[in-house]
Amino acid sequence: MTQLILEIPQRQDISLLLALCKRLNIRVIENKQNITPASILQDNSDQKIILQGLPTRTDFEAFIQDFEESRKDKSLPGRKD
Repeated sequence: MTQLILEIPQRQDISLLLALCKRLNIRVIENKQNITPASILQDNSDQKIILQGLPTRTDFEAFIQDFEESRKDKSLPGRKD
């Protein structure tokens, strides 16, 4: 089972989301606790890493090129040199 916590900025979207959950047979449990991203960060270091995300890159092509360059010297199964 997977549990998700959603922050829904537009109050009118809640009814749409609940209708979709009902259609997909997803059980919804209202949580009365005030859970914030800050409280999640204190609970689990893995979640902290996920919530921090990756650094923003303006030039994704340059990132791919840098990544490919860094991997050229690595021997990987199935790679033809």
